[in-house]
Amino acid sequence: MESESLEFRKIEDRCRELRHWILSNAPQCVTEEKHLVEGSQERAYWAHGYLTALLDILRLFSKGKFSWKTGNGDSSGSRYAA
Repeated sequence: MESESLEFRKIEDRCRELRHWILSNAPQCVTEEKHLVEGSQERAYWAHGYLTALLDILRLFSKGKFSWKTGNGDSSGSRYAA
């Protein structure tokens, strides 16, 4: 349980860092949303980043650190991962 909280805190910290970086370096990304334009380079980079994030999540699950149902590798509990 303790290590699960630490992992989630690390993810939350990284999200805060990325939000800060985007607002400081490319605030137009928030309003322009060029990643939504089919065939754009921005969409390719967005898809690559999203794929990378999904692969990272799959690696965490395959290591037994988290499960879809409980978030901690134990699928017998009643709490669900987000």
